[in-house]
Amino acid sequence: MNEAIHAIYQSVLEAEPWRSSMALISEYMGCTSTTIVVRPSSSTDLGYLVCHPTNGKEFETAYKTKWHLFDPFVNLPHERVVLISDVMTDRVWQDSSFFQDYLRFGMPADADHGMGVDMVTSAGTVSRLRLYRYPELPPFSQEDKRRLSMLVPHIKQALTLTAQMTRNEAVREIYEEGLDRLNIGVLVLDEHAQLLRANPVACHLLAAGDGLRLVGRELETCTPAETRELRRLLTDAGTVAAMSLSRPSGRRKMAAVVRRIPMVEESDGRCRPTHAIFLRDPDAQARPAQEIARQLFDFTPAEANFSIELVNGLSLDDAAVKLGIRRNTARAHLRAIFMKAGVTRQSELVRVLLNAVLGLEVARD
Repeated sequence: MNEAIHAIYQSVLEAEPWRSSMALISEYMGCTSTTIVVRPSSSTDLGYLVCHPTNGKEFETAYKTKWHLFDPFVNLPHERVVLISDVMTDRVWQDSSFFQDYLRFGMPADADHGMGVDMVTSAGTVSRLRLYRYPELPPFSQEDKRRLSMLVPHIKQALTLTAQMTRNEAVREIYEEGLDRLNIGVLVLDEHAQLLRANPVACHLLAAGDGLRLVGRELETCTPAETRELRRLLTDAGTVAAMSLSRPSGRRKMAAVVRRIPMVEESDGRCRPTHAIFLRDPDAQARPAQEIARQLFDFTPAEANFSIELVNGLSLDDAAVKLGIRRNTARAHLRAIFMKAGVTRQSELVRVLLNAVLGLEVARD
């Protein structure tokens, strides 16, 4: 039992939660098949479920896309382990289209060889655990129900932990994507000033090695003096500090802001984030966001393209050359853009577009 409980909590940290724990619960309970429906299917959401054995991917897909609508072994009393035979006769169960056209081809379990429990998570989702045995095996007993009941509180807690971690990860990805689109690199360091995490912009800057590079898991600048200064900032008691980083390429210096991350009181203090370094390349170009600019200001596609080039620092003439249009056409675009954006100067236009558009482009798969 201890091994099954450990697997339940370990599944929270796995790339595919619940896969290994379903295998161990199957072994512990002597089941042929075990399924957890973490999030039930609906008309707008296929939901999420995991089956054991793992060769049941087609079984999972078929249930999510169709057969969940015909499953009669649902809406069980919450937190109470029951057999199929506790809620319906074997005749009703085996005559159901769910059994006849779906389950019996892979798992022809009769009403005494199927067991389940519905659990309400802290968010109000009703998750389901279903266990089946082949008919030639012993039917589930009261002892089996008792043993599964002892696992239910642990499964519920693991469901809550998994949901919380998933929400935190989703929020983190949103923030990270926002910083990427603003061309801000973020490095997260531990208490030994070693790299824990870097967003894509920071990874690109480190790979280029033009101003900052990674040696092992430690950061080095391109001059000994700046490396010493960076390390001093990382050991200083101040909350926020900044410095500029020279670049061998001759490009303008890169800005680096060092921010101390306060220790969470409950943390064990080891391998934890202690500092974040925010990097900004002054020569980085704004990401194209023509579609956002077009929608916000009712620009035509040509006007949107022209406006983004102005944001990237090009003059009217340079933007015209880059886009392959005549100067008179560029001036006509500029007048229309001024009118639609409600500005009268190019510098004001750049400010408005930077505030309204930069970083808002949504990634497309």
